Amino acid sequence: MGSRGTAITRLARGNIVVIALLLIIGIMAVITNSFFTLANFNNILSQIAIYGIVAFGMTIAIICGEFDLSCGALMGVVTILFTDFAKQTNAGLAVLVCFGFCILVGFINGFLVAKVKMSAFVATLATSIALKGFALNYTSGKPINNINNQINQFGNGSVLGIPIIVWFFIGTLVITMYILKFTKFGRGLYATGGNIEVARMAGINVSFYKIAIFVILGITTAVAGILMGARLSAGNALYGNDLSMTVVAAVVIGGTSLSGGKGSALKTLWGMLVIGVLFNALMILGVQANWQNVLKGAILIAVVAVDATLSKKK
Repeated sequence: MGSRGTAITRLARGNIVVIALLLIIGIMAVITNSFFTLANFNNILSQIAIYGIVAFGMTIAIICGEFDLSCGALMGVVTILFTDFAKQTNAGLAVLVCFGFCILVGFINGFLVAKVKMSAFVATLATSIALKGFALNYTSGKPINNINNQINQFGNGSVLGIPIIVWFFIGTLVITMYILKFTKFGRGLYATGGNIEVARMAGINVSFYKIAIFVILGITTAVAGILMGARLSAGNALYGNDLSMTVVAAVVIGGTSLSGGKGSALKTLWGMLVIGVLFNALMILGVQANWQNVLKGAILIAVVAVDATLSKKK
């Protein structure tokens, strides 16, 4: 009986995020009729899809022992560039410009961290400030609108009853899972994040990995920003303001350690679902958006505190 109880306890600890998710769904299904519907679950997936794409990029970065505070400001710039270039030229060129810009920003962040030896916090915070200033100057502080039915239909369209943005979310999940589980690059990420000195002695090019993760984050932010610009038919420096906090919260809530070397894309999926379901529930219950942000910050503090405590014990 004792061994069985221990096994159950271990199983519960290993799946606490899934248990929390099922608990929230169960409570909401009992207290309201509008939550447990196919339309609402479709709405939840649509709400988490765009940020979730960046969350998978952030998962790779955190596993490697780094993180990025500039992805929120970068998303705002992407929506602006995509909307403006699509209006002035065509959507194809707009996509290329956005990817090129984001890869450049990712490379700059990676270079500052890997070669200049700046901390990721300082480097990406500085980049974030610069990007925000660039976005506000580019638009004179005003949103840019693009009334293009084809782009809007793409951003809000669906395939087999599932929104297109959710398909991109699923695709990014599958690609991230494959990279982390089946590739040499994925093994190098875990090794670098687990112990950078041991990784160096094992012949791993640590600088390459540090630069690569920021470039990957730039690519995922480009995809997310383009989808947001297409969905809203607009670009705005304010879009993505809470992106960095939300995706870091999702990654950490899912169980990926901020100390690096541990985590998975599947865990981030659960973290995103918990955040999506929780805030959808709060909206249905009529909780104001400002209080939702307070709760989001409190959850992040609690999870990071637990992560830090467990890391010390280990």
